[in-house]
Amino acid sequence: MENPFFHYVDDFEEEAEAFLKKYNCADAVENPRRIPICEIATRLMSLDIVETEYLSPDDSTQGAIAFSKGTIEVYDWSSEEYTGYEVSGPTVFVDADIINAGRINNTLAHECYHWWRHRNYFNYKRIHDKSVEFGIRCNRYDKSQNQDRGKWSDVERMEWQARTIAPKILMPRKATKKKIEALYAGFSSTGNDRANCTKLVIAALADFFAVSKQSAAIRMTELGYDDAAPFTDPNSAANESGKQRERTGSKATRHQLPITVEDAFKLYLENESLRETIDTGVFCFADGYFVLRDSRYVQSEGTVHHLTEYAKTHLAECTLDFSVRLVAEQYLIHDTSSYMMYRSDTVFKEEKSFDANTQNTEIYNKAKDFEKKFQRSAATHKTANELLWEYMCNDHWNTAIFIDRTNLGPMDYTRGQKPNHRFKMPALVAMGVGLGLDLQEMEEVLGLAGLSFKKGDHEQQAYQYLFSGMYGHSIEECNEFLEAVHVPTLGTHERS
Repeated sequence: MENPFFHYVDDFEEEAEAFLKKYNCADAVENPRRIPICEIATRLMSLDIVETEYLSPDDSTQGAIAFSKGTIEVYDWSSEEYTGYEVSGPTVFVDADIINAGRINNTLAHECYHWWRHRNYFNYKRIHDKSVEFGIRCNRYDKSQNQDRGKWSDVERMEWQARTIAPKILMPRKATKKKIEALYAGFSSTGNDRANCTKLVIAALADFFAVSKQSAAIRMTELGYDDAAPFTDPNSAANESGKQRERTGSKATRHQLPITVEDAFKLYLENESLRETIDTGVFCFADGYFVLRDSRYVQSEGTVHHLTEYAKTHLAECTLDFSVRLVAEQYLIHDTSSYMMYRSDTVFKEEKSFDANTQNTEIYNKAKDFEKKFQRSAATHKTANELLWEYMCNDHWNTAIFIDRTNLGPMDYTRGQKPNHRFKMPALVAMGVGLGLDLQEMEEVLGLAGLSFKKGDHEQQAYQYLFSGMYGHSIEECNEFLEAVHVPTLGTHERS
């Protein structure tokens, strides 16, 4: 069934003038003045405008519009991948690589025209055809321009309309002709030849209407000023330089979110920067965050840790920043027309990451300072058992406490008092967990036993994580974590 809301345009000049009359700019049709396109978008159309996101890695997508809530794919330069940007309602996107005010205005005019003439087309499709298309990706290069126009899809035709009419909205024909004639008269009176005059007119026209010089030159040729034709090339010396902003990560990435110890462990195995940070041993896991072990930030009751009220309102000061972004699992693109559309059936999944951003770098530096405060002064010991026994004596352990804290049996308590008895790593780790050792202390114990945590060994990396990511947790909590990551649990003593 044909969509009754597809809008046909016979005269693009009249269409641009109809737009201006609709949105309180009727006088601009005849009288030269700048079109307040941003105000039209935000105040008269109630559109949100996003100018912080990159829509493509190659400058191919200049703008986009979401007619309703959904997720727009934007390009994240920090990860060099597309990520999802959720919008709650009608929203216009202007590619963040565009720094020329004229190009920004042209993109806004383009998207505003889509909103005026094309939103009802998509509303109809969503209601009557169960369509999942909710937005248009507006490409800089028309992929259908070499095709027979009679074979264009509705979406390709809509994009052609918006691309052609946007400059005419910003430079209405009658008003623009008046301005051009006035500019020629002014520059000719100063003795400039026609070619130089034209160059000056283009620059002045672009400035007056807040458009790019290329757009001004093209509009002049459309209105019969052929002297402007040599300046329509985007590489013309008369046009703007192609400077770009310093490219950054997407604002769509959500920061400072809580994480589970299991998800953090997965990142710990993959991310060397995170391993190095957590392995300082000065963090504890509390309420879903890795927080510096300081009384200002964390309060502990036995092996249970909670953020202080101060920490909850100053997360950036004391916790590691784990970010979450939306990654599309699949793109349902079948043809050129589909490529131009954003679809609500694109499946996104949350992907957690740990980046070396400013916050994490500052927290790492702070952690290195904290690390010095938490290191116990260690004397020289001949064996691992002697060092562990000293810790147990300092904490006034007995057999019952040993069994409760380590999940090992009474015979292990007796063997631990023998300096030369050789324990395997799991037993030493269990005692380290029970004693609440940090990573440096545990590595010292293992070193005295001739052992060490091996990189790349999943089981040993999980044991190492107990003294950094799970620092201060009980043997029961540590065993729950080990079970979750498919590593043998610690201890041999059966709990009643």
